[in-house]
Order: sequence, then C-alpha cells, then structure tokens
Amino acid sequence: MSKLTHRRTKKVSKFEKIKDVALKMNENEKRKSDAKKKEKQKKPKGYRARKAGVVTFWVMLVLMFLIVVVNSGGGKKQTEAMVLNEPTTSKAVSTEAVEFSKDFLSKYFTWNLDTLDQNERNATLSYFVSKDIVDQIGRITGKTWHSSLKRDAVLLKEAQDLGDNKSILTYQVNITYDKTLAAIEKEKSALGENGEDTYSVENLSPDSMDVVVNEQGIVKRITKKKFVTIHLYYDADQNRFVIYQIPSFTYFEDTPNTSGPEMETDNLRTVVGNETNAVKDFLNTFFEAYANDSSEKLSYLFDDERRQSGLNKTMEFVTVKNVTVYEGRNEKEKVVSATVIFAEPDTGIEYSSNYQIVVAEKQDRFVVMHLNSKKYIDDMLNDAEQDADKTDVDSSEDNKKGDEVEKELEEQSTEE
Repeated sequence: MSKLTHRRTKKVSKFEKIKDVALKMNENEKRKSDAKKKEKQKKPKGYRARKAGVVTFWVMLVLMFLIVVVNSGGGKKQTEAMVLNEPTTSKAVSTEAVEFSKDFLSKYFTWNLDTLDQNERNATLSYFVSKDIVDQIGRITGKTWHSSLKRDAVLLKEAQDLGDNKSILTYQVNITYDKTLAAIEKEKSALGENGEDTYSVENLSPDSMDVVVNEQGIVKRITKKKFVTIHLYYDADQNRFVIYQIPSFTYFEDTPNTSGPEMETDNLRTVVGNETNAVKDFLNTFFEAYANDSSEKLSYLFDDERRQSGLNKTMEFVTVKNVTVYEGRNEKEKVVSATVIFAEPDTGIEYSSNYQIVVAEKQDRFVVMHLNSKKYIDDMLNDAEQDADKTDVDSSEDNKKGDEVEKELEEQSTEE
C-alpha cells in the first residue's frame, strides 16, 4: 500500500471514531431527556405547586427567625437603656433607712438607771452603729433621770442624700425624762419650810412640751422636743445600714405656714343667683344622708359607686357652710366647694371638713357624680385650655387671610 493511501485510511479512522463518540453523546442526552419526561409523567398533579409551597414555607420561617433575633437584640438594648436612664433612689434615704434610724433613736434615747446594764446597752446599739463609736454612744453619765423615747414619737424632718450610699437624716424626737426616786427624795430633803428652794417650772427651757410635778412642786417628769441629726451609710456588700458618726443635736424653727399651693377651683368660673340656692339645699340633704343612710338609700343620691357606703353613722351631720358653686363641663354639671360640720357621736365634738363635690341635674333632681375628684377638674381645665388654643389658631389664620386680602386690594388699587 502506498503512503498516501495509508494516510487517508488513518484520517478516515479518526473521523469515524469522532463520529461514533458524537453519536453516543447524542444517544446519552436523548436517554436522559426521555428519563426526565417519564419522571415528570410519574409525578402526581400539583406536585410543583406543593414543592413551591414547601420552599416558600421554609424561606418565610427563616426570615421570621432572623426578624425575631434582630428585634430581641434591639429590644434588649432599649430595655437596658431605659433601666440605665431611670432615676434610682439611694438606699441611704430609702424607707428602710428611715425605719432603721427610727429604731436606733428609740433605743439610743431609752434607759433606766435602776436596771441599766452598760454591756447590754452597748451590745444593743452595736447592731446600729460602727464599732469605733459603740463605747462613746452607749455611755450614760447622768444619775438623775431615766429616759424613754417611743418609736411613734420620732418624726423625720429632713433627708439629705450625700451620694456614695451615705445620707444625713434629721429627726424630731419627743423624749420623756423621769426623775429617779432617789433624786426626788434628795430634793424633798433640801426644801425650805415654805418650799422656796423648789426649781420653778418657769425656768425650764423652751423645748419643754409637757411637765409633771408632785405635791411639793418638784418636777418629776418632763417631755422635751429635740432635733437630732444622724449620719447613715448603706453597706451594699453586707446589705445592711450603719450609723458611722455620733448623733448631733440641731434645731428647726417652727413657724406658721404663710403660703400654700394653688387650689384646683381657683381657675373655675363661679355661679351666682338662684341656681346656687338650689345646690345649697341639696347639699344639706345629701350630707345628712351621707352621714346616716345605708348604701341602698345613698344610691339614689350618688352616681359615684365608690362612695356609696357613706360614713355609716360614725359622724353626725351638723350643717354646711362656705358654699361656692362653679361652672362644670356643661350646663347640667356644677363643681361645688363647701365646708361641712360633723360632730363625733359620743363626745359631741365638732369637726370641719372640706369637700369638693361635682353635682349634676338628672330628671329634675341633683345627684353627686364625684366627691373630691381632682381628675374631673383637671380634665375640664385641660379641655378649656385646648379650646382656647384652637380659638387662638383660628383667629390667627383669620387675621392672616384678612391681611392677604387687604394687601391684594392695595395692589389692585395701585395698578389702577
């Protein structure tokens, strides 16, 4: 065979191989295509829709999870920020601190010289004060007077927060001193024939609230009003209070009050004329029933269910005085300020009480809507203020429109 013929045969052989490979690939693709078609034919109707629904469900679930995680993180930060921004009351001026200090003062100013055990007293006070001042604070030097201070005779006057869990608390204490029998006998023996050596009650200091003398004129009991300052610390680690300085005396000037807050009725419009007489007559009827009648009878006069029990005959009605009638939220409603006199049934002692009453006309008679209701007056004043603001805005807009019209007329006049 010639070389040329051999080369041609080689080329044809390669071509045939390539052709066979291509045919096989086509056959494979055709088989795959046929298999897919058969698979599709086997799948039930609605399969695609169900599959799409499953995919959508899982996508939505993942999205919801992500949203919850993000919001939870943000909410936590917001909550932490709110907690950080909230004003916190120092433990050193808290109710617990005040009560702790009252307990201390009642024990600090109480002793009986006849039965005094210094060690026991120091042990009691050691629960309240720091260790370094126990011996000083518990020592009693006088030999003439017993002392007692009841807890309900301790009144907080001032609380100063020093920061760092420290405070200065100032109290009024009404201490009762009882002279020992030995001291009274000693004074008796020292009296002159006419008792001229007796200590005069007039010489007692001005903080003496009550004085008791015996038949010889000897002072045997004095109640004193003092003002005491204590320095308090709250130990957060031990979760307890401690007084870290010896109490000191101070003074508060007690003077009559010369001012007071604005009354709720100060901004209301008063009502005059015959209308007020009808309201006054109703108040006498109402407070007579309020003092004596049952809740069933009061329900005829009362619209406020919380007050229908009345006074249950614990006080007797005497009269109504100083009645002032004000306009209510509408023509049917009135606000009334009145002084009501009641008497204590067993003693006859009379007391004055102030009431703010909201009355309303219903079916030609009055009923009480509210008794001492600040909210009613506040709501009414707020509504009036909003109406006034709206009127001012409307008036301002009208003035603005008027100015615009006037300006336009001037421009037209100028053009002519």
